[in-house]
Amino acid sequence: MKKYFIFTYGCQMNKSDSERIASFLEEHKYKPVLNYNKADLIIVNMCSVRQSAVDRIYGLDLKFQKLKKKNRQLKTILTGCISKKDHKKFIKIFDLVLSIKNLSQWPKYFETGFLLNLWPPLLQRNNQYFNIQAKQVSKLSALIPISSGCNNTCAYCIVPFTRGPLICRSHKEIIKEVKKAIKNNVKEIWLLGQNVNDYKSPIDSKINFAKLLEIINDIDGDFWIRFTSPNPKDFSSKLINTMAKCNKITKYLNLPVQSGDNEILKKMNRAYTVEKYKGLVKKIRKEIPDISLSTDVIVGFPTETKNQFQNTIKLFKEMKFDMAYIAKYSPRPHTKALELKDDISKKEKQNRWLALTKILEKTALENNKKYVGKDVEVLINEYKKGSLLGKTRTYKTVKIQSENKGLMDKIIKVKITKALPWGLEGILSKPKLIVILGPTATGKTNLAIKLAKQFNGEIVSADSRQIYKEMSIGTAKPTKKEIKTVPHHLIDFLTLNKDFNVALYKEKAIKAIEEIYKKGKLPFLVGGTGLYIKSIVDNIDFPKVKPNKKLREQLEKKNTKELFKIYKRLDPQGAKLIDKNNKRRLVRAIEVCKITKKPFWQQRQKKESAFEVLQIGIKLPKKELEKRISKRTNRMFELGFEKEVKKLTKKYGASPLLQIIGYREWMPFPATKKDKEKIKEKIKVHTLQFTKRQMTWFKKDSRIHWIKKYQKAEKLIRNFLY
Repeated sequence: MKKYFIFTYGCQMNKSDSERIASFLEEHKYKPVLNYNKADLIIVNMCSVRQSAVDRIYGLDLKFQKLKKKNRQLKTILTGCISKKDHKKFIKIFDLVLSIKNLSQWPKYFETGFLLNLWPPLLQRNNQYFNIQAKQVSKLSALIPISSGCNNTCAYCIVPFTRGPLICRSHKEIIKEVKKAIKNNVKEIWLLGQNVNDYKSPIDSKINFAKLLEIINDIDGDFWIRFTSPNPKDFSSKLINTMAKCNKITKYLNLPVQSGDNEILKKMNRAYTVEKYKGLVKKIRKEIPDISLSTDVIVGFPTETKNQFQNTIKLFKEMKFDMAYIAKYSPRPHTKALELKDDISKKEKQNRWLALTKILEKTALENNKKYVGKDVEVLINEYKKGSLLGKTRTYKTVKIQSENKGLMDKIIKVKITKALPWGLEGILSKPKLIVILGPTATGKTNLAIKLAKQFNGEIVSADSRQIYKEMSIGTAKPTKKEIKTVPHHLIDFLTLNKDFNVALYKEKAIKAIEEIYKKGKLPFLVGGTGLYIKSIVDNIDFPKVKPNKKLREQLEKKNTKELFKIYKRLDPQGAKLIDKNNKRRLVRAIEVCKITKKPFWQQRQKKESAFEVLQIGIKLPKKELEKRISKRTNRMFELGFEKEVKKLTKKYGASPLLQIIGYREWMPFPATKKDKEKIKEKIKVHTLQFTKRQMTWFKKDSRIHWIKKYQKAEKLIRNFLY
């Protein structure tokens, strides 16, 4: 099998063409090699935009002569953007000089044994080579041409003479190629054309570039949309609006200005003024405030005076570009500017280039400083010397210190720590977690549901009682309607006869949080069980000690006072924090101490938090809290709390779980209505006492933001997220 190698020079359109050439060659039994020295066929896909690019091709002559001495079978082909003027010289260097537009006809030249060297007409209106499926080089980016050629006649530009007039692809072909790329897990779609915003589908004139973007944006999948290059003269308000409203279109735009002087722009035949350009930028930045703007500019265009160049400097300072591609003018064959004298010296062109670069360096750094401290999405495309490299949505290059090569070709969150003129540095972001906490009856559920709806979230319960299926009324679980409004996790999944502890809770909660992240949603950890919350927020590992049935049977015969006394002796520090009326927890704590022969509290291993956490606590005045507890308890009785307790007592007997507040007050079961009223009052008193203990726990954490109103919670979350 013959082997091939492709040299690609120039823009992304050339890279896209090379992908089609590769696919075509492999279809015709050619095999790619990583080293051109081993190739039987070398393709050079060239660029003619500047003379330096053309000179690079001439420089290959000596290299090819040496290679052909070693491999007499080696054949070379030149393709890409080739001017008619250069063709005659290149046929002396290459075996064939062929048009990319005639790619499908290349085999007939191969069959002749490279004896023919014909010049296919470049300007024919032919784009059939687009139908050849590209061999995608990058795993994460797809280069998809939407058109070829250009109908503009910019005085300095050779493209209309090398690529020909504008030919647009059918929007159906483009969409088909986009969908295939997304199916292959591509994360970035580049739409390419010499003037993309001049696009119009040849089969439906209503499908212009803005409409094409909308259609692609509506395709299912997790991907970004980028495009290049547009022309300011064709940049419509409709296109700006489309960019602003389509969430997959990235906030980056390269908008070539070429000069900051109107007279030079006129000589360049750019068909817009500096004032129109500035007005367009103002409109774009108003509609898309966070957009990153780059530009193209030519210094040393024929007749450009120092005063005219000062206008470009003035424009650069005013526009504050994020990036710019600054080119020193190079005369090109066939162009209108060739008629003008190239009267700016190389030294002066270099000085002007340096002057603009200096301004750009300053404005780029100032723009990049805005990212420091922020979390941004980065598409990772390279690993180099212990660092990951990638691009943000705004096309900023980010360097992340990480050895994790598994993040290659993925979109990840990065916290920016440093700004440089030409890039950013950062660290891997921790996933964000919102915690809504507070004592019983403070309204955590209602607040969390409202916030989760607003910020596209789901709720993970941090309530040690709501995990049990049959304890519904006494634990004040969210209603079915509330759960339907916002998905809830870790509610109603366990029966009372199943063992459960904080170590198991942490494991399940982390899993639930990760599932929420995978959906692209924000997790809300909501509840009043301080130890559950602390296990997640502070990433505390608790000892995984298996239950000892014999020991438990002995301990469960004792009352809470007796158990607390035992635990206090075994773990004095832990006794200060545990709920001394919670029989189940006392039994578990004693069990761990006795089996491990160490105080339970000392066995907690605190590690670096896995999340970036915002803790919001609800704190109510005592009288308001008393009213809420009274109302809540009365409501429990109205809903049939007595029946729930009877059912659980009959099924589980003296289960430790029935010794918690709200359930233990029923023992022994009441005989009269008066007894039931006493139970109700006891529940209210015990609940209020419990809320005091909860607050004692929560007050020890200075990171909690205490609120009384919804608006403050909303503001805290917005500042935290954005």
